[in-house]
Parts: sequence; structure tokens; C-alpha cells
Amino acid sequence: MDFRAITSSMGIPAAGFLRREDFGKDFFFGSATSAFQIEGASDKDGRGKSIWDDYADDEKRHGKSLFHPYGEDAVCHYKHYEKDVEIMKKIGFNAYRFSISWSRILPTGRAGCINQKGIDFYKKLLNKLKVKEIEPFVTLLHFDVPQALEDEYRGFLDRRIADDFRDYADICFREFGSQVKYWITINETWSFTYGAYVKDSLAPGLGLVEDQFTVYKKAITNIDGSISHLEKENDADSFLFLPCRYSRPTSILKKSIENPIPICSQKEDPYKFAYIVAHNQLLAHGKAAKLYKDNYQRVQNGKIGITLVTHWFEPYDCDSQKDKDAAKRALDFSLGWFMHPMIYGEYPKTMRTYVKEGHLPVDDLEADKSIIQNSCDFIGLNYYTAIYVSHRKRKDRDGKKPESNYVTDQKVKHHVKDSKGKSIGKQQGAAGWIYRYPKGIMDLLLHVKREYNNPLIYITENGVDDPDDHSAKLWDSIYDHQRVSFLHDHLSFVKEAKRQHVNVQGYFVWSLLDNFEWKRGFTSRFGITYVDYDSEKQERHPKLSAAWLKSLLENQGCRALDLKEFTHGHQFSQNMGRSAAIANATTGALRANLMRLNN
Repeated sequence: MDFRAITSSMGIPAAGFLRREDFGKDFFFGSATSAFQIEGASDKDGRGKSIWDDYADDEKRHGKSLFHPYGEDAVCHYKHYEKDVEIMKKIGFNAYRFSISWSRILPTGRAGCINQKGIDFYKKLLNKLKVKEIEPFVTLLHFDVPQALEDEYRGFLDRRIADDFRDYADICFREFGSQVKYWITINETWSFTYGAYVKDSLAPGLGLVEDQFTVYKKAITNIDGSISHLEKENDADSFLFLPCRYSRPTSILKKSIENPIPICSQKEDPYKFAYIVAHNQLLAHGKAAKLYKDNYQRVQNGKIGITLVTHWFEPYDCDSQKDKDAAKRALDFSLGWFMHPMIYGEYPKTMRTYVKEGHLPVDDLEADKSIIQNSCDFIGLNYYTAIYVSHRKRKDRDGKKPESNYVTDQKVKHHVKDSKGKSIGKQQGAAGWIYRYPKGIMDLLLHVKREYNNPLIYITENGVDDPDDHSAKLWDSIYDHQRVSFLHDHLSFVKEAKRQHVNVQGYFVWSLLDNFEWKRGFTSRFGITYVDYDSEKQERHPKLSAAWLKSLLENQGCRALDLKEFTHGHQFSQNMGRSAAIANATTGALRANLMRLNN
């Protein structure tokens, strides 16, 4: 059925419908995962520990194991990888982004001890993808640094990590390069820096206790009781800490304040940690990319890049130049922090102006410029949400200037609502940090086009989560109509960005499977495939969103839909007339695809 012809004749804008052909024949559609979040088998076949193994299981730190109540093998992709590839093929994906576990390849983190069984697993996975004609996009590091390197020299706080990462990458290029044409060095450099070295919400958990920031006043909680940001008193919609994916449970904040975790010697300045870690990630990326370009690229004919993440930032008061400048500054402190060195060989001017002298490693960047600059063939962008930003005077309540650190250096304050009381978007997802603002993905793409010479871009993550609801029936969990609407709206703006000549050539939904969601454990489900964690075989059940994507990739006209349309399509069509006939045809196709995927 030609939905565009029908909508045109009815006077309905065709823009609401999406088709596979709208994105071009060379556009990649896929899903994304990461090793620690789905593989399981952490003590199987010679794998060494990563920084997440003990961190996630630390009951003293978290109150209970983050694997509770299902256990670390709740998804077990290591065992069920063939089944998962079959799901991708049924949906119609032509690409799959996954990460390799560094400590599964090198248990000690060092190149001297290679685990052949780890290499064999990834070769089997790559062979299966090849048979199903699915292009692998392989991430070398997705937060799971080997524990041995953390123990030896504190991981990314030491420049030695760059050489060890390069050596690990060398093994991967050599072993898998004949089948991998798209390499991603490191995932979400900002998240790792912010989550692990500013806040204690990602392993290794070396962020400062939040009460040590002199601007701290009180904590506010999300709908699930966890902390996403900090606010000033009597200002419920604004906050200093950026609401993000990596929050810490309320109970742990109190414990941490009572018993701060020692993270540095008296001679060190912990407020510099974030800037050091960020630079060492850039250096590690640059060394791996240079090795690939020098030794492998000509023969293997592949590309190498990095995945970055950022919110989109809008000014709190659109008539205030200070707030407009603050929005630009916030973007520089997240995206520009990494993009600027790779494109221009220097940190953004805003960071060089606002960061305390001696904290930003400007001299180190100049020394490493030849390694870091021009190191990417493409950029991966992860986008989930947006926030309003205002200019913040850098003084605490008592009038004193606070300690210089990554949070206070920006001189910004974040807001859910703008100066006129308008929300940035509907709060969505289980964790409460996603405010739905699909236009932000287009704004971000256009920003990168303008500021960074229109590089080749892949959207390497975009999605929304549901709560792990024990009381819900299986089919209620599968009817993820809100996710369908979320994906539709974001893809619509990706389509518009392409129309405006942004060089974006791929979109990966996060995630293929419900999985271990870092600090939130198994309480948050991002998958387009429901995983029954309680079942013996970790049974997979593709959701409505997977069926919707299947319809899109089969070139049917796909639009957002209301759950009422899907579950009561017949009555709906009777009540709504001709326009509902289109809805009924759409939902009828979805029903059929949902059944096919679950058979």
C-alpha cells in the first residue's frame, strides 16, 4: 500500500510516515549492545575481571549487588548469541554495533597473555553476522577497563593506559579485521569521565562524594527513588548537576557522605581527575587509530572512529545572551571537549577560558596533537535527551568562590523548564532523566555539520527505557508503544537532517535486548526485545518496537501510534472514519510482524 499517495490525497502531511527508502540505500539500520551489559559468563573460558565485576557486586557501596535479583548471567549473550543474531535478521537490520570485552581477550589487560577462547567467541559471532549479511560495528572499549590495569596504575588516570589500549587494539585489528570494516575505539568518553571521576556512578567509582562540592545543598530523587541531579533549595526545577543516565541510589549518597571513599593522595588535586581522564581517553583513541591507519587500513579497507555522547542544550531564557552563551558553553564542555581536539587540535576556547589554569592539560594536548588530531574517519553520536541551561554566577550561598572543578567551571545551571515555565519535553523512561526532545537530535547533527566540517556520522545510540515491572504481564511489557513513538519522532528528525545535507549514514537503536543498565542494574529495560530474566533459557520476546522497525525496514509506511489504536483497532476505525483506515492498515501490519518475530 502506498501510504504517501493516500495521505497526500487526504491532505495529511506525508512527513508523519517513514519508509526505509527515505534514508538512502547506503544507510545502516541496526541495534547496539555492549559486552558487560549482555554477555554474562564473566568467569567462563579464561575471561579476566573488568572494573565492573567487583564494582557491581559491591554490596557495601550499593546496599546490594547491582545484579540483584537475577544474577550476572540474566541475559547471557555469550551462550545465546546465535539466537540474538537471528532476531536481528528477522527484524531486517543490516548492521549490529557490539563491543569486545578487553579482559576476555587479554585477562591481565596486557598483550603478553592472549586468551584464545575469547578470540574464538568473537570470531564465531562475526561469522554468524556475516552469514546473515549484517555489518558489524565493533567497539573496543565500552566502560569495562581490565581490573588488573586499574590495580596496577589506576587505569585512565595514567598515560600508560594509552599504550596498553593500543596493544589490545592491535590484537583485535589482526584477529578480526578481515571481517570488521567499522571500528569504534571508545564509547562515550564524556559519560565515563563524568560518571566515574566526577560522580560515583560508574566504575571504578572515583568521583568525589557529592557533598564535597561546596555548592551541594540537597538531593532530589527520581520517580524510582534514585538521585539524578542536585538542586538548590526552593528551586525544584533547576539544578547544578546535569541529569543523566548514571545516577546513584539515595541510600548510597548518605553512606558516601559518612564514609568517603579515599581516592587520591594528599599531593593530588582530585578536581583535576576528570580533565586527566578525558585527555588519556583521547590519547588512547588516537594511538589506536594511528596504528590502524598506518598498519591495517590499506589492506583491510575499513574505517575507524569514536562514539561521543551529549545532551542538547537550549537557553533557559531565549532573549538572554548570557543564557545563549551558557548553552553553547555546556555543549563545549560535553561534546566539544572531545571533538575540538580531534578536529582542531586544541580544547574549545570556552574551556580554555573557564577552566582553572593547570587543570586542563593544554600542554599535554599540544604534545599529543599529532596523534589526536585528524584521527577519525567517522563520528558516532549517542543522543537521548535535552535540557535548558542558564548562566550561573560562580559563587556559593555564603558568597565564597567554590572549588574549581568540572561541574562549577562551566558556570551553568540546568533546568527542566524554561523562564516561561515551558518544559523541555515530557519526562519519559523508568529512570526519569530522559526528557523527550526529538528535535534535539537534528539540532545536534546540524551543530556538528557547522562546527566540525560535516564529518561522516552514525547515530550509534538512541532509545528510551521501561521499568522492570514484575507485576506486568508479558504482553503488556511487549506493547512498548511509547518507544515506538520515541523512535519514530527521532528518526523523523534524522531524516530532516539528511535533507539538510548532514552526512549521517546510520542509526542504531539502544538496545537490541533488555540488559544490565549499569548503576541501575536490571531495573531499567532499554531493549526492543524483552528478556525473561527469570526463565532458565533467558527467553527473548521481540517487542512492538521491533515489529515497528521491521515494518519500516520492509518499506511499509510507518508512523507513531497510540496504544489504543493497536489494541482496539477495529473499534477505533469505526469511530474515526477514513484516517483510521490507514491506522488500521498500519497496526494490522504491526500485529502480523509482531507475531512473526515471536514465532
